Amino acid sequence: MTVDAPPVLKIDQLVAGYSGQAVLHGVDIELIHGQIVSLLGANGAGKSTLLKTIMGTVPVISGRIFLLGHDVTKSAPHQRVAAGVGFSPEGRRVFANLTVEENLLIGATSLGKSHRRDQLGSAGELFPILAKRMNQKAGTLSGGEQQMLAVARAMMTKPKLLMVEEPSQGLAPVLVERIYATLRVLVENTGIAVLVAEQFQQVNEEASDRILVIDKGEVIPDSELARVGAGTEVSR
Repeated sequence: MTVDAPPVLKIDQLVAGYSGQAVLHGVDIELIHGQIVSLLGANGAGKSTLLKTIMGTVPVISGRIFLLGHDVTKSAPHQRVAAGVGFSPEGRRVFANLTVEENLLIGATSLGKSHRRDQLGSAGELFPILAKRMNQKAGTLSGGEQQMLAVARAMMTKPKLLMVEEPSQGLAPVLVERIYATLRVLVENTGIAVLVAEQFQQVNEEASDRILVIDKGEVIPDSELARVGAGTEVSR
């Protein structure tokens, strides 16, 4: 990566929502290579809408989204995946009746067969516990293992931007630490950017390079963080 490489993600004055009704209001965000950014907000603050808009499943009303310098504002979701976006949604959403291997392969349908096998190996290296469970039904995994599977599935297309929604939900602290440690290894080994959406009480501050706060569809400047109850300790 050269010093003048474009940011992995750049969002410029983004307004987006449902049925023409704006939920996001003038959002500006920039993520660079090798960075974990935590996006914090209460339920209904706009976290999910922002991630889905980046993914292309919520329509943009105005503003622009750039991925690696390319304008993807009007691109379809599958085109964004091909361009380098991976998404692990809230609730894990694994296919319970399929095996771990089958779940992972679903995340790699855009790859050739040989590349799919290579990525299976990479997933096993990233999460060794999954390598031991390839033939096991995903529904029989623990909550932490299902979250690992959801992240590994999102990584199957070798994205440049990985978005993970509420990975801490319902998990014990030790499992949360393990998942964030794996995200750090990912960032250090591949140079990707990771955007994690969490609620305030779930944030892993030490694992985050930057922390952003969203409230009522707006990303809050550091000087106003106290207004939404975040406190200065989460601003960077």
